[in-house]
Amino acid sequence: MKRHGNSWAALWLLFFSPWLFFSCRAKTEQEIIAAVIADMAARVEKKDARGLVAHLAGDYRDAEGRDRVQTEAMAEEYFSRYRGIKIKVLSSRIAMGEAGAATAEIDVSLYSGVASALRKVVGFSGENYRVACAFRKGREWRVSESRWEYVPVESLFPESLKALRELFPDL
Repeated sequence: MKRHGNSWAALWLLFFSPWLFFSCRAKTEQEIIAAVIADMAARVEKKDARGLVAHLAGDYRDAEGRDRVQTEAMAEEYFSRYRGIKIKVLSSRIAMGEAGAATAEIDVSLYSGVASALRKVVGFSGENYRVACAFRKGREWRVSESRWEYVPVESLFPESLKALRELFPDL
């Protein structure tokens, strides 16, 4: 009986040790930045302007010259105008720069209200934006600069278009 138990233990180790190895490995810097991007999207959906701005560097500026305080005010104003905000990160291209620096180009689809509730029924894919960010690492990765622009569906990254078509097959 003991020998049978040892066989099961050996089989368990054989099959699950690779899983343990891969699940316990340290995340790459790109994976960490991708997690920051995902958390920022979640903060938008929760209408959490303070949490969103927490990911911005102290000297943050966007393309319009807004700092952290102005960005928080802009987000609060946007959140007050729209109900049921949804944001789908379609894809992100993260490039590591010199030590402690990175850039990301992120395609997102943004929709709210009735479009959020009926998006699959009516086939509305939302408004698509490309967000370009510069990241800098101190203790954590933070956005130091950003800009965004509306992007028509045909101008999305190929991988973004694929993700959008998974949501909207008739697109």
